[in-house]
Order: sequence, then structure tokens, then C-alpha cells
Amino acid sequence: MFLGSCRKLEDPEAVPTLDSGRIRRNWRGSGGKLKGRRGLLMWFLKMVLYALNFLMGFLKTVISGGDGVELWPRKVATAHFLIEDMKMVKKAVANATINDVLLGMISAGFSRYLDHRSPNSLKKNQRLTGVAMVNLKEPITLQDMDLNKMIESTPRSRKGNKFGIILIPIFYNKGIAPLQYVKIAKRTVDRKKQSLEAFISYGISNLSNYLFGSKFVSYFMYRILCHSSFTISNMAGPKDQVTLAGNPITYIKANITGVPQAVAMHMVSYAGKADMQLVVAKDIIPDPQFLAKCLEDSLLEMKEAAIATMKKKGKKIKYHKDTRKKKLVGHCLAS
Repeated sequence: MFLGSCRKLEDPEAVPTLDSGRIRRNWRGSGGKLKGRRGLLMWFLKMVLYALNFLMGFLKTVISGGDGVELWPRKVATAHFLIEDMKMVKKAVANATINDVLLGMISAGFSRYLDHRSPNSLKKNQRLTGVAMVNLKEPITLQDMDLNKMIESTPRSRKGNKFGIILIPIFYNKGIAPLQYVKIAKRTVDRKKQSLEAFISYGISNLSNYLFGSKFVSYFMYRILCHSSFTISNMAGPKDQVTLAGNPITYIKANITGVPQAVAMHMVSYAGKADMQLVVAKDIIPDPQFLAKCLEDSLLEMKEAAIATMKKKGKKIKYHKDTRKKKLVGHCLAS
């Protein structure tokens, strides 16, 4: 509704164009592509073993939340990124997506932050668990949306949201190549897509709401959040600058509060840039600005590694030279 009320700055009669990409992310898994009962059985066993291994591996860390953390005081910081930097890193890793780059960047940024915060308290490859919401409905653009037809459609047709949740693991590592974080993140996301976790979580919550009511579902979701460290979301915004009631919009940011986690991260892209809001429990993460700097530095290091990798392969590249790198890295190392 908000974007439907906006218009392009260059064309006041045109609605915004979302930077959603051309390829639809597939969260339906690969079970349907397997031939025969044996292939389907092997896929199902792998899915179950992966889920059990994931659920049994939860460990408390210095940035874990818990029961009652949603009532603690909060701090807010913003990490700023360029979409071109993310696309540059994506090109350097085969078949990677922006979400893979985002998850790898978060893993590298948290590793950097935790290495500064508690350098000897975490083991290599120790896992941090996050929660992400997945939109299970087919995407629709503002250009294709006709509100009158939606209102006049069949009353039984499903409207509103259709979200599932997935548990996202990131790993504490140091001393590895910057692009290796993206490769690890890509393997994680690919396995999550094959696990049907998003569809199963949606089905369980929908059935539980029908059988036991919304209070039971709320308590169930609350316990999941209590046993995780962060929430992450990524939303594609307008590709071009837009206006609202004739007033130019400088940036679009989103955040939430009231979750029993140490940090909630919400990134929205807009006009070639992406702003990630970090809402933290200040008694657990007292310096969210430093965490934001670590995330920014991680992407810039990945970008430099991607440029070096593509130059070795003899590929011609065009990139925006970011003068912030020296300043940001120096701040992060000196803090």
C-alpha cells in the first residue's frame, strides 16, 4: 500500500519498479525432481537427518537472547551498503544470490565482532542460530496489481500473507578467505531450500492455529525466538528514487522490537543502496555501531576479494570505487 502510493521521481505518473530480480527463489525443495521411490526416500532421509543435526546443535553464546529479553532496553544502529558491491561479490561465486552474499556478510561481520568482543570464548565453526521469514506466495509487481480486481475476486480466494520460517545458521570463523563465507552461506541456503522447512513450518503453524488457537501458536513462536540469537529479513525496495505526495524519499528503513533476541536485522534496498537496521538489546550488545561497522567492512573486503578473483580470470569488470574502505577498516581494527 505504501509503495502503491509512491511515484517515480523522474516520472510522476509511474508507480515504482521493485528491484526484485528476474529469478524466483525456489523454496519447494527438490523432492519432486527425483525419480522413483528410492530417490524420494533418500531425499526424505537426508532432510530429516539435516533437521535433527541442526536442532541438536543449539548452543548459548555471548549474544544469545532468552526469556524476558524482549523487555530489555534497546539501541539502534544502521549499516549502509551498495547494491553494486553485493552484485560484484555475487558474480565471483558461482550460482550465488544476493541472499547468499547477505548471509555470508553477516557471518563474517559477526565473526569479526565476536573476535573483538570475546576473542577466546568461542570455538572455530561454533554456530549462531537466526530466524528468517520466507514469503511463500508468488511475487507480484505493482505494475501487475489491480486493486479493483483483487477486491472483486472470489471470496474464497486466499488473500493476505503466507509466511514460513526457517532457522538460519551462521558460523564463527576467523582467518579464512572473505569469499569463503559466501560459499559456506550458499551451501547452507541450498540445503534449506531442499528441506521444505518453510512450507512445513507454515503448515504446522496454520494447523496449530486451527486446532489450538492463536495463543498456542504465539507461545510456540516465542520459544523458537528464545532459542535463537537474531532475526534477519531482506526486502527489495524501489530501483529508482520515488516520491510520496510529491515529497522525495531519501531512504527507506524498517525495524521491529519486542522479540526475545539479542539483535534484529532488517535490510531494505532503495535506489542502488541498502540500509540494514540493527535493533539490539543494549545489555547484550552495548556497541551496535561497532557491529554495523564490522558488517560494512566485511562486505568491502569481499568486494576487494571478488575484484581480485575476477581479474585473475581475465574478466572485464566495472565497479564503483568506494573511498570508505580505508576509513571503515581502520575504525574496526582500532576499536
